[in-house]
Amino acid sequence: MISCHADTGFRRHRLARTGSGGFYGHLDNFAGVHAVMKAFFSGRMDHDCVRIELTHGEETDFAGAIAVRRTLSRKDMVAVVDVTGASTKADITVEKCGDPRVRKFVETALDGVRHEIFTGCPDPFCDSDETDVYRKKVRSVFFLGIPCEGGDYNRGTVRCRERSIDAASRALVQLADAYAAGLYSRKTYRG
Repeated sequence: MISCHADTGFRRHRLARTGSGGFYGHLDNFAGVHAVMKAFFSGRMDHDCVRIELTHGEETDFAGAIAVRRTLSRKDMVAVVDVTGASTKADITVEKCGDPRVRKFVETALDGVRHEIFTGCPDPFCDSDETDVYRKKVRSVFFLGIPCEGGDYNRGTVRCRERSIDAASRALVQLADAYAAGLYSRKTYRG
């Protein structure tokens, strides 16, 4: 399952394109929703086993993620898509990916996508997100981050590169393909 919160903490929204191939504005979590929708509408993610949930309440009480969690089983895998303030030269990050089997799956699936994997949360602005909600029921959970620069994305405008949104979209397609092909199982990837 792909989970992405579709609400923001801002009363008004400023979004703009930069002249250098990127976006500027209140990107939490417009950048994540854009990446997920690009993956979905590309037509390359047509698998019955992949589900997308755009949730609400991330900025307050995680109500959407809590409701979605009730529909999951322990054997599911969840990729949470959101912006990150992690400092990286990679196009995307994979955070909170400490389970060795999940990490191996992600590394295999993301072949060709410039990414950096962290077992913990390197984001200096927020370390609490939907992964924490889903992890209470599902072991196979990780955070796919779209790097933003220029400050705290929870407080105001930041920048992100268009290639990071494109990389996140490509990563979601590759993850879905790998999962649908059965490349993830507890037997396949032993820690």
